[in-house]
Amino acid sequence: MIGQVWELLTAGCLHQIFAGSAYDQGRRRKVYRMASATEELLAFPDTRARQLARVSMWRLRYWEETGLVVPSIRRQLSPKNTVRLYSFQDLLSLLVVAELRTERDMSLQHIRRVVEHLRSRGYEAPLRELTFATVGQEIYFQHADGSWEGDLRPDQVVLEKVLRLDRLRARITRASERPADDAGQVVRKRGVHASSPVFAGTRIRVSTVQDYLRHGYDIDAILAAFPDLKAADVAEASRLLAAAG
Repeated sequence: MIGQVWELLTAGCLHQIFAGSAYDQGRRRKVYRMASATEELLAFPDTRARQLARVSMWRLRYWEETGLVVPSIRRQLSPKNTVRLYSFQDLLSLLVVAELRTERDMSLQHIRRVVEHLRSRGYEAPLRELTFATVGQEIYFQHADGSWEGDLRPDQVVLEKVLRLDRLRARITRASERPADDAGQVVRKRGVHASSPVFAGTRIRVSTVQDYLRHGYDIDAILAAFPDLKAADVAEASRLLAAAG
């Protein structure tokens, strides 16, 4: 199952296969489509999550061990190899903690006390459910009804210090997009499909697309099956296939 999970990672994001289908009208054969990244389908491995949050791997692990931000998927493949995948919502919580801790210099104990308090109030995932603001070394949070909780009155909260989730959501979305310069580039990555050639910015093996080409699928059908790929990727796979004889 873990092998399947890793197989579905493209552009550093988790996708679900068989989300839809396209048909090669000439051959009437079904081509299974890999879904494009959405908030529900997107996830980053821990290395990408750490980079996005701009924190060390040690800090990321510590926050996981203390239950502050825990990845949705955690599978141990071997004593030295554990797969961790952070969903979009996990990443949102991670960015909130990272900004409060590293950008606004809030103590981890303070953040944890606030989170524990909010969980006791019935919030399952307060870090991504509420709006936070900081004033000096104090953290304030806005409930769903618009009211603020903290020592200051609502009109005294410094709005410039509000941590806006829409900005963090946009940051995650931008990080999930494949760079345009990666189109047509083939790379090998240590630990990715046993270092088999993959298209840059994805985890899609070149051999997978070459199998489609061998069976007569045209470029439109292949691009429909793999939304993250571009025409240049298919062209490069075709070139490599021809060169191999």
